[in-house]
Amino acid sequence: MTTITAEEWNDVLFGAADLETGPSGGRMPHRIPAGLRRQLDGDAMFEWVESCSAGVRMRFRTSADRIALTVASTTLATNGVHPPIALVVRQGDDRSLVPLGDPTVVEIDAKRRVTGIRPAAPETVSVAVRPEQPVEIRRPHNARVELISLTADGTIEPSPPSGRRWIHYGSSISQGMDAVAADRTWPAAAASALDWDLRDLSLAGNAQLDGFVARTIRDTAADIITLKIGVNTVNADSFRERTFRPALHAFLDTVRDGHPTTPVVLITAIACPIHEHSPGPVVARPDGMAAAAIRSIEKDDGALTLARTREIIADAVASRGDDALTCIDGRELLGAHEADRLYDRLHPDQLGLDLIAERFVAMMR
Repeated sequence: MTTITAEEWNDVLFGAADLETGPSGGRMPHRIPAGLRRQLDGDAMFEWVESCSAGVRMRFRTSADRIALTVASTTLATNGVHPPIALVVRQGDDRSLVPLGDPTVVEIDAKRRVTGIRPAAPETVSVAVRPEQPVEIRRPHNARVELISLTADGTIEPSPPSGRRWIHYGSSISQGMDAVAADRTWPAAAASALDWDLRDLSLAGNAQLDGFVARTIRDTAADIITLKIGVNTVNADSFRERTFRPALHAFLDTVRDGHPTTPVVLITAIACPIHEHSPGPVVARPDGMAAAAIRSIEKDDGALTLARTREIIADAVASRGDDALTCIDGRELLGAHEADRLYDRLHPDQLGLDLIAERFVAMMR
């Protein structure tokens, strides 16, 4: 029998920056290194989305035909309701979902503070596998999962991913918190289709050109880097034109410090009618649909709209004289004529995510 615990997780876990000890004594993967993510200490929503393991997966071979995985999972509830969470187990063309049944439930208020926790105990799930064939277990993209132990009646050997190393940075549209499974977010689906090794730095609500994210990208090996920028900066009304342009250049400068010749693709916002020509912030209506705040660009000189972010991003790419830097108009991934795919007028439904993945793959090929 082989059991993996503690630091041995590093041998079979891919797509994470580091691990920290969790409340149940296991190990919790993070996508931003500890020393950098502390620069935003106290923001419960950022801490939540960063610790949800988009793109993080276990990969190994085993001589056993069954494994047991013990985890402690945590999910975020909205108005007392939380989404189902599951592990995705893949071997070749075979795929299965393993539901995680009784997670700890956390609630976060509008001021991005934790307001309640309903704790739950760790659980053990058993998974049938084919001996000696690579096993990939994708962790939930919409939940925090503490790894306690992996046990098999046989050997367990790491099976590192292959293919082009791809770093993707984006918003909730990329993290796909509403995707039906961890392999159905658009970056995960695209990585599978292209056979790329994804490092997913999608941070729902938090694609804010933070320097600590640029430094994470700078210090991570990559063969291609994609940066999907625009929607969160408008949603949060976090920049004006005066600050957005230099922040974008500074982010790119930092990335280039570590990747001077790596292909970098900037992707502008997909079509989102509520913010095409209306500045942020986004507000939630009583019916759960998103809307733009009632404002006037004339009264808010320099306030950003999605249309203006696209222009600034395209201008920045053209001005840098960087042959390895290109730009994709996000409306080529999901256009204005497909706005019905935005189930809340802001986030794509699963079909919308599938369309984005399919079109991105076609562009990359």
